[in-house]
Amino acid sequence: MKRLFILVFVLASVLSVTAAAAQGNPFRGVPSTADGYATWDSDLINIEAVPQTGRGVYVAVLDTGLVPNWRDYFPEARIATHLGTGFEQSISFKAHKDRCGIGVEVGNLRQTTWVGSTGSSHGTHVASTIIGYFYRSNFDATGGFPLPPIMVRGIAPEVTIIPVKVLADYQIPALPKCSPPQPAQSAVFGTSAMVAAGIDYVTRLALAGYRPMVINMSLGGEPGEEIDPIEKAAIDRAIAAGVIVVAAAGNDGEDGMDAPGSYAPVISAGAAGWTGEWMYPGTTDRYRLWWLQSSYYPFTDIPEPTPANQVYVTDFSSRSTEAWQDLDVLAPGSWVRGPFPGDPGYAHLPWWSKGIGDLVSNNPGNFYYVGGTSMATPHVASVVALMLEKNPALTAPQVEGILQSTALYIAPGSANIRDNTVYPATVSWGADATGSGLVQADAALAATP
Repeated sequence: MKRLFILVFVLASVLSVTAAAAQGNPFRGVPSTADGYATWDSDLINIEAVPQTGRGVYVAVLDTGLVPNWRDYFPEARIATHLGTGFEQSISFKAHKDRCGIGVEVGNLRQTTWVGSTGSSHGTHVASTIIGYFYRSNFDATGGFPLPPIMVRGIAPEVTIIPVKVLADYQIPALPKCSPPQPAQSAVFGTSAMVAAGIDYVTRLALAGYRPMVINMSLGGEPGEEIDPIEKAAIDRAIAAGVIVVAAAGNDGEDGMDAPGSYAPVISAGAAGWTGEWMYPGTTDRYRLWWLQSSYYPFTDIPEPTPANQVYVTDFSSRSTEAWQDLDVLAPGSWVRGPFPGDPGYAHLPWWSKGIGDLVSNNPGNFYYVGGTSMATPHVASVVALMLEKNPALTAPQVEGILQSTALYIAPGSANIRDNTVYPATVSWGADATGSGLVQADAALAATP
């Protein structure tokens, strides 16, 4: 069995499940976030210069599914609930007699719901980059920056999301003989069979007429391992059917890329950041709302075209360390804001309520900054969707070629950044970390025939 862990750098634990009704949400009935506010990450890839919104394009998010209260965050019209599904295998873990081993028994593959994993809100955060989300945080007000409820614009705010859950919840037993001993723990992952089943399901939808179709896979296996044959075959079938497949490069830095992102026919995404993160405009002072371009508080408008000297490559983004590891492009993946309902589970008050339970109880808020190539991947998938809106006949090699030829070249180097609390924090990268450079949506759309 090959584990496919979600590729996320900052995670929250999610335990119980209580769906919040949409009653009270001021954005209920809004069809999309196209009129919402922009963010630093959309500005970095020049989305403001693009007229396309992704209308008519499907993006299948193969991930942990969506949280039960997804209507708190997303326009209902953007989620194809009738097409969503999930795939799961029962897995039992048994401790071996050796010091630190686990025996694994894998059961039959079965189809299940797309309603999310209780161990992670990862898929919800990924989807929020694509279609945007509804936002209000009590933490902003306590930090001196109160905001009314707002819409945050997605990179492709009018695509249709198909949630496909291929990462599930498992309980790994304690390993008391390890050094150090390992406690029992919950884990969220999928098998190659689960991921391949999700890919094949989406391929069948595309062949049935749900197209243009993009697959977003913010997941991957162990660094340096070549793609599992069952995943490779499923990806090959998808691409042959006209599906565009986008996957994360991995969060393993110099240890190399993860499959399936490392597989050449897949469009892979590494993680980049912006040197102005966490800073008040024109200063190096820490600033809570640096991520949001709103009319309520100051923001830094990144020049267009994006200056290469304002872009850095994250230290965790997987490098292409072997000739067969194909790193295609970079996209924003450092500090991406979005919904990520937290510990202990979905039982906290929704963002639109008047309560302050997220401030005074053990429940964190509804929204988090999350970093990882998981976050870079939906930026790339979204730009692909915009390209397919303009030209639905594009093939996977054509899409990849346009993205690479129009990317902003990022030379090997280093940058001083603020890492939330410290300035300066220096990050460095080589040529093996950049691929063809940072995706530029306006240039890619201009080059799309």
